[in-house]
Amino acid sequence: MEYRLATEDDAPFLADINRQLIEDEWDGGGMSMERLEARMRRWLAEGDYQAVLFLEDGATVAYSLVSVDEDSAYIRHFFVLHEHRGRGVGRRAIGVLFRDIIPSTVRVTLDVLASNRGGLEFWRSVGFHDYAIRMERLPVPDASAG
Repeated sequence: MEYRLATEDDAPFLADINRQLIEDEWDGGGMSMERLEARMRRWLAEGDYQAVLFLEDGATVAYSLVSVDEDSAYIRHFFVLHEHRGRGVGRRAIGVLFRDIIPSTVRVTLDVLASNRGGLEFWRSVGFHDYAIRMERLPVPDASAG
């Protein structure tokens, strides 16, 4: 597996991958493609995140958005394209990420939705452990507005 760091020219493609990730996690809905692309361009331009495209036989098979500093790393996005799932692509991509992008000397964190059983199982299988539970309370619509 090879990788390359994405550039701002990749923002439309990255926005589409981000849309797919959101649809997988949230059963659809979410931001417009324009907002997703603008957000991706901002992240890349500001330099807080690196977008990594993982390739096999010249085709993008997975993607990650990571923030790395001297003490820690945060994996904001990790996504294996649908047509490449179930063949070890995620494991190979994580191997590359930990070998070439994220130093072994830093603490790495990420968030996984509690409903994402496959994601939880995957992350545990590559060495991550439960650390915290983030909880939420969704807003209640204002009955007087209407």
